[in-house]
Amino acid sequence: MKDTKTVSRITAYLHRNISKDVINALKDTGVQDLYLSPSRSLVIEVKKGIFSILPGNDLSQDATDTVFFLVNSDTADYLVSLIIEKGGLYFQGRGSVMAEEVQLMEGHKLCRENEINPFEKIVLPVTMHPCTGICCIARRGQGDHIARVSLDTGAGVPSIHFGIGTGVRNKMGLLRITIPAEKEIIHSFTTPYEADSIMDLMIEAGRLDQPGSGFIYAYPVKKGLINMRVARGEQRHAASIEQIISALDHIKGNIDWRQRTHGVDKRNGHRKRYISGLVDMILLCDDGTGTGLIKAAMSAGAGGANITFLRHIRPYDSPLNEISPARDLCSMVVPEETVEGVIKALEEAGVFTDRCHGQIYLRKILKAFTYIEKK
Repeated sequence: MKDTKTVSRITAYLHRNISKDVINALKDTGVQDLYLSPSRSLVIEVKKGIFSILPGNDLSQDATDTVFFLVNSDTADYLVSLIIEKGGLYFQGRGSVMAEEVQLMEGHKLCRENEINPFEKIVLPVTMHPCTGICCIARRGQGDHIARVSLDTGAGVPSIHFGIGTGVRNKMGLLRITIPAEKEIIHSFTTPYEADSIMDLMIEAGRLDQPGSGFIYAYPVKKGLINMRVARGEQRHAASIEQIISALDHIKGNIDWRQRTHGVDKRNGHRKRYISGLVDMILLCDDGTGTGLIKAAMSAGAGGANITFLRHIRPYDSPLNEISPARDLCSMVVPEETVEGVIKALEEAGVFTDRCHGQIYLRKILKAFTYIEKK
């Protein structure tokens, strides 16, 4: 296996009406290779008058785009600042942006990180901070219920998109017919102090301790600007609570002041058995090639995967036009000790050939949880 390289993955969760401006600004800086996936975000809609006492669904969803790309780490701050400025993300309610360090393993000759020259960093009235990302893969139809935890705790606005689950489901015998392949993938972000408690609440909300209910894991984010506008409606004061929180973050230069004495309250004291020693192996490949490559990975120790369908964005005159604009993102959570064997199996299956145009990178997992049968 070739030497790995630490690069930055920048991910922006943007309202659809602003994503085009952000993408065009990134292209102008020299970012040639980026990905887009349609998604949605949830907020609590504050009801007025008599409607505020009537029962009913108070969640509202917005059409969003998830845009991400790899870049040399020394230019990550510049590009994040550009996304915030062009997207107006210093106004709460427009989106979030995250920068995380990942290990780029191998890739087709066209599939490398973006290399651009540093430019003058934009000075913004917001400050980014380390945070923790939580990714939950759940049955389709459960996404809103699980994502609501982020809203009710004030952690931030979650993002949800669809995917196809494979691998683990196929090993469940007759039980597999009760478990749909379609999945909802929820991404939520919070402070490192509250991540454990919020993760516990999401596990309980999704009943992830039941067979086939889903999988959840936490991963570190080097710097993030979280959309904190979890509710919207009539504003009675000059500034919203989200604006006040953002201003205090900027004044204090960190988010340590947000730490609660005991974190977010847990619903019960039952101790959960978390899994450690895992990594998220992310494989990008041409549309339609992901399923076969996952089978090869499973033969070498991968437990399964979720496939998300992406659109590859590049300039019209770019050599990257050799790559299909329709791409598969295969997320495989594997034990650290199996990484080399899985990559070797993928290479033998042709992942880095012109048939697949594959790229593989690793995301660190802090801890994970799923149903494990007691022996």
